[in-house]
Amino acid sequence: MDSTFINKRVLITGASGFIGSHLVRRMLEENAQVYIIVRETSDLWRIEELLKDIIIYPSDSRDAEKIDKSVRTIKPDYVFNMAAYGVDARQKDYLTAANTNIIGIMNLINSLISIGCKKILNIGTCMEYGNKQEIIKEDAYLEPFNIYGSTKAAATMLAHQVSRENNLDIVTLRAFGVFGENEGSHKFFPHIILSILRNEDVNLTGCEQYRDYSYIENILDGFILAAKNETVKNEIFNIGTGEIHPLKYYVDKVYEKMNAVKKPNYGAIPYRSGEVWKPHPDVNKIRKILGWKPKIDFDEGLDRTIQWYEQNKKKYK
Repeated sequence: MDSTFINKRVLITGASGFIGSHLVRRMLEENAQVYIIVRETSDLWRIEELLKDIIIYPSDSRDAEKIDKSVRTIKPDYVFNMAAYGVDARQKDYLTAANTNIIGIMNLINSLISIGCKKILNIGTCMEYGNKQEIIKEDAYLEPFNIYGSTKAAATMLAHQVSRENNLDIVTLRAFGVFGENEGSHKFFPHIILSILRNEDVNLTGCEQYRDYSYIENILDGFILAAKNETVKNEIFNIGTGEIHPLKYYVDKVYEKMNAVKKPNYGAIPYRSGEVWKPHPDVNKIRKILGWKPKIDFDEGLDRTIQWYEQNKKKYK
């Protein structure tokens, strides 16, 4: 471990979420001083055992005055914006999406303009690209077709433009599929794993959609590399394995590893309207510039994930 984050002030938004909670843990392992901004109503179950080691600023990223006060008090060296609305497909309120995804990061950046920081790290999404048929490079035309993708695309463009004008360093990683411990029970892997553990039926679509799934720790590695690289400024990177498989491939992997007796019910539920069929990232840029590559392969990541849910299934009702 190098000294990049030792005793540095690291501010994380979205710390109660899946990726944000893993980042909190990683930053503590890096011996950073960790500050989080979370709403007073946030459920902090994912980081409950870490609360004694971090400093919490209760605020809403949409509240410009409170965010400005918090940021000026913390004076962060690094800011990780992991807050997002719409990752859960059930979240469809247009104004909440715009205010959280766009206004949220703009409030952060507006407060940082006068005090500065070493780097802003922002979580993007493959949904910014829309339903592409070809392999997706970072300069692909953005054609989002849902409120999550469109607000994240707008947020990325605004954040980079305003940061560039004000000499703030910002890097956005557009994540494709991410899996691991502590995900919500409605998400793809937890839904299947927990259903098998409960001996429940697993009702699925035909699972012909293609996905690129990366284990969470590999995604964090990308953010760490981006933060530490002082020559990388105002860049956008795709992050994923670069390999895609039908969802059925991943389902069968879970069933095989868990020695499940029941079979999944493919085709039991219809495909969603506006389904993304084949998001295939080109990851040459992040591999070349940041030297990133997955350290933990899919099978090891899945083994870790299954074991965690086996040990923590009581956390999910």
